Amino acid sequence: MPNGYDELYGWIWSAFADRLFTPADFGMTFPSPAPRKVLSDLHRLRYLDSPRRGLYACVPPETRVARLVGESDHLAIPAQSPLPHAYDRDTAVTLWTGGSYWTGFTRGFRPLHLRVRRRDLAAWRAFFRTAGVRSTVEGARETLFGVVHVLHPVVTVRSVDLDGVRVIPAPEAYAYASARPYLYEPVLKVLREMAER
Repeated sequence: MPNGYDELYGWIWSAFADRLFTPADFGMTFPSPAPRKVLSDLHRLRYLDSPRRGLYACVPPETRVARLVGESDHLAIPAQSPLPHAYDRDTAVTLWTGGSYWTGFTRGFRPLHLRVRRRDLAAWRAFFRTAGVRSTVEGARETLFGVVHVLHPVVTVRSVDLDGVRVIPAPEAYAYASARPYLYEPVLKVLREMAER
């Protein structure tokens, strides 16, 4: 069931399609007490692009769908927070193998496992909500779909920088993978070599 923004997006696409429009154009087409605020929200939630200040374009539906199912830009989102974090589990293995080995996902659900401090859990949930990105806490009972940051609360977080992304150290990624040889056998040798450096 679409939310209010989804419905408004559909009407904006119907009204403007791929034409650029201003807040005034939007206000004349869609009566609103705060058109600039609505446009700002739609831009933040990636329904609209803004090629320059005061000018908007509706994101084409096929581009919006591609953005919704893509995850590469999602990996960079936690770096916008000052809170300690580290990609963990399957996501860490993927990162340590340079993206060459993916597992732990389905066609409809792509989890990004993120280790966070337990005391920061509420702050992380708020951060992801503000960023317009879904997150959940490990073990929560809910229907999961699309790209979701799965938060794994721990007491302390150890991380290293790997090409601009915070990830658990290679020895920890190797330990996780070696405990699951049925999933990771093809990359265990590579991970072990990285862990021994």
